[in-house]
Amino acid sequence: MSQTLIPHIDLTPLLAGAPARDETCQAIVDAACDSGFMTVGIAPAQLGLADDIHAHLLRFFELDATHKQPLARHKFEPANRNVYRGYFPPQNEDPTWKEGIDLGPDIAHPERADTQSGDPLREPTPRPHESALPGWTVDLAAYYVAMESLGGVIAGALAEGLGIPRETLTRPFEHGNSTLRLIHYPQRPAETLAAMPAVDGSGDTRRWLVGVPHCDNGFITLLWQDQVGGLQVHTPSGGWEDVPPRENALVVNFGRLLADWSGGRIQATEHRIVGGTRSRHSVPFFFEPAVDAHIEAPDAAGDGGYVYGDRLWERMRVFVEFQGLERAPAADT
Repeated sequence: MSQTLIPHIDLTPLLAGAPARDETCQAIVDAACDSGFMTVGIAPAQLGLADDIHAHLLRFFELDATHKQPLARHKFEPANRNVYRGYFPPQNEDPTWKEGIDLGPDIAHPERADTQSGDPLREPTPRPHESALPGWTVDLAAYYVAMESLGGVIAGALAEGLGIPRETLTRPFEHGNSTLRLIHYPQRPAETLAAMPAVDGSGDTRRWLVGVPHCDNGFITLLWQDQVGGLQVHTPSGGWEDVPPRENALVVNFGRLLADWSGGRIQATEHRIVGGTRSRHSVPFFFEPAVDAHIEAPDAAGDGGYVYGDRLWERMRVFVEFQGLERAPAADT
């Protein structure tokens, strides 16, 4: 990865079929293979979304515990049956200080809700009653579909730029199992912040680690972050580079499974979140293939590949909100 700022790429040529389309595809491949990160210029209106769509989605965090806890995963609320989807609270004992909710494809494609297989990766998404957040489910569905479409555009551009058939990379995403996650990093209580590692600054500008260094596990992440910022990318020299928030832009990074698929040509780059003294929000969309999609690299020489859901489950359990989970339905209590 070069010691330069994360590249910024205007996606308009891809969406509009403009003459600069080939250059845009190549710029995406260069970013994927060099830094593993990029920011892309795209306004919500270009995706058919309201300009304040993120504020609409983040209304979830205005709910009190009486509305959130019924949506919590079995790990955090033993009476609940949902294992993979749903709400997770902050965990005081861990450096990663966040709450959030994971939402699956059934919020936009009701036919994908699977109540029969018993596989948590396919489980329906619990959500608050419409009366608690009027219009929220409509906004969720619109955003999910828009990100799903954008993920397909970027995947197609990667395939073209790498010189492989588009279908090789895009076919596994048919009936995909992408995750829309809403995240809130609350201002951390002083008594827990003091025990966490401070990473930079001093006095009022001091920042602590609130999201531990990690690589995303999947294929492509499309991230909106608010103006508080705090996202940093690990550089080859061992330092950390800020990825500043930009208006009408998303951060895009590439995951470990895509790096594997490309034989290491595409980079899955470690990143972290710093802050602690200000509330922060972000909305990542993890663009992922179908649970049962067979993933085989185009130059794998017949290595057999793997089933996406199996590899994803194996790797995701390192994250604090998934630690200790079993790929089985929650037991009745």
